[in-house]
Amino acid sequence: MPPNSKSVAVLGAGATGLITAHTLSEDGFDVHVFTRDHTSGGQWAQEIIYPGLQLNKVYGEFSFSPLAMFSPPNSSTTGGRLTAHDLRKHMQEFADTLLPGKIVFETEILNVFRDKIDASWSISTRNRDTGVETTFKFAKVVLYTGGTSKPMIPDYLSPSVAAKEAHFTGPVIHSTPLTLVPSSNISWEQTKSIVVVGGGKSAQDPQQHPASQARDITVVMLSIISPHITLRTRLEYFPPRLSPNSPLARRFLHTTWLGNKLVHGDWNAIAADSFKTMGVPADSPLRLTYSPFWHMRTNDEGVPCADGFHALVTAGAIRVVAPARVVGYAEDAVLLNTGPAVNADLVVLATEDTAAELGLYRHHPIDQAAADEWKSYTTLANLPASHPDLANWSSSMYKGIVPSKNILRRDFVINGAVLTTNDGYGFDVAAHWISSYFLGDKMKLPKSPDEVVAHTERDATLLRKRYPDTDLA
Repeated sequence: MPPNSKSVAVLGAGATGLITAHTLSEDGFDVHVFTRDHTSGGQWAQEIIYPGLQLNKVYGEFSFSPLAMFSPPNSSTTGGRLTAHDLRKHMQEFADTLLPGKIVFETEILNVFRDKIDASWSISTRNRDTGVETTFKFAKVVLYTGGTSKPMIPDYLSPSVAAKEAHFTGPVIHSTPLTLVPSSNISWEQTKSIVVVGGGKSAQDPQQHPASQARDITVVMLSIISPHITLRTRLEYFPPRLSPNSPLARRFLHTTWLGNKLVHGDWNAIAADSFKTMGVPADSPLRLTYSPFWHMRTNDEGVPCADGFHALVTAGAIRVVAPARVVGYAEDAVLLNTGPAVNADLVVLATEDTAAELGLYRHHPIDQAAADEWKSYTTLANLPASHPDLANWSSSMYKGIVPSKNILRRDFVINGAVLTTNDGYGFDVAAHWISSYFLGDKMKLPKSPDEVVAHTERDATLLRKRYPDTDLA
């Protein structure tokens, strides 16, 4: 029996899943949200966060239109920078207030597949407490991708293989999330030295873990994300995406010698002001950052604080070895590509995360020999080193939401796969777009999957030039 045509399964109860579920409910859909956690919030669920964990976001950047977010109690001293507890509280309030009875907790998704008879979606689940498996049927599905749901650990740093083969005596854990590591796996009394591998936000988190404090902490990294203090400038509103109708100001800024100097000068000034505000010395390894022009990921630090990562590094409480890469293990240390090993009783891998995906949107670039439309863009010359996987993969997700092959069906979307400078605004807008798409509203959509691919390939080509160090697939 086919399901109700208004029935929608939202897979994930993080920020994106919650706002999408609420928007669809308001538009008349029968929504059911599934999450494997005990509580709502996704990566900010109660069982995942730990005391002292801070976001690289400030107050307002996760505020959705249906429910205003409260201001953190210490905003005057932190500049409104959020803690994980702040966001967890907001997500819980959102779920309790706007989605009562619509969230199914402790439920793991085993499979998502289309019924061959009635073309509906079947969702196979398992209750994590009882082990009971159940299959539900829905007319439509929203996948909240969970970009931080599965840690990516290189083979040469694998705890189960590389560490064991080197007879490394200490535990090796991933930073996502520290609270899920069984306490029996770590003897904190015997842990004197901790090595954190990576330079992203996750590499800055372990020092906030209560058990990590007052220990010898070394961070090994190639580079670090920029402490982007100034949120928006005029030039940030003129991205290098030109068309025949592009404003003259945009053409001037991105296709002329003087415009190029102004754009990069402005971005470099943003970085310089950030370092000055954070009190980062000129010779500090914390300055090993990309210009924020070339990268999507930056830290919004709010107001500098004495117990923040940058302050602790500057004060000598945390040692940074950079630029360097951990290439393996020894019995009681990690090996670096630059020389001497670093002693370690515990290794925390703050490496990237990979999205839990259905295999719908990764493929090799279709036409790598296509004409370079952006050859005349002076701002896109002199690119920094590219991500090693960037040239091998592309995406066929229309607007980052709809898989190309599914564009005409209007029954499957992904929300949360788009990087944005304001998560609350971006996810909120996407949720309304999804609702209109599901309702069958008149929209300017590609007329075929092939047209979607052509559209997304052009976007992907520009993005590979615009953000060369980011794996956008």
